[in-house]
Amino acid sequence: MEIDVGRLHWPAIVTCVVVGQVVLTVWFVVLFGTPWARAYGATSRAQHTKEIPSYTYAIGAVCTLLLTVGLAVLQASLNIMTGTDGLVLGLFVALCFSVATAVPGYAFLRRWPAGFMAIGSQTLLIMIVSVILAAWQKP
Repeated sequence: MEIDVGRLHWPAIVTCVVVGQVVLTVWFVVLFGTPWARAYGATSRAQHTKEIPSYTYAIGAVCTLLLTVGLAVLQASLNIMTGTDGLVLGLFVALCFSVATAVPGYAFLRRWPAGFMAIGSQTLLIMIVSVILAAWQKP
């Protein structure tokens, strides 16, 4: 397999990173802000937010970029060209990689509520990114 990052659709990748950060912000602030904070021992979302180092957001953006580039390379290699195929691949990748790697960590930590929220966010993120990338592929 040859990986040619120069052939990737970079506007789609940048869009996916921006959309991904919005999705994660809505997930962890709007939808699950308080339960997420409580899962980590904070009494409120505000307290949890104060305890998070500011560089954590940059790390999240870099991770979203890596995820997006990885999915773009995988889609190019598999010739994924439709949104439906992107959705199927996204679900497959989310289940086989995200869920399979996250569950053991959260199980060892015994943080099941945090695990379910994290796995849910990653599954949604991967599926959305995969659909966007596939929809922008050139036949």
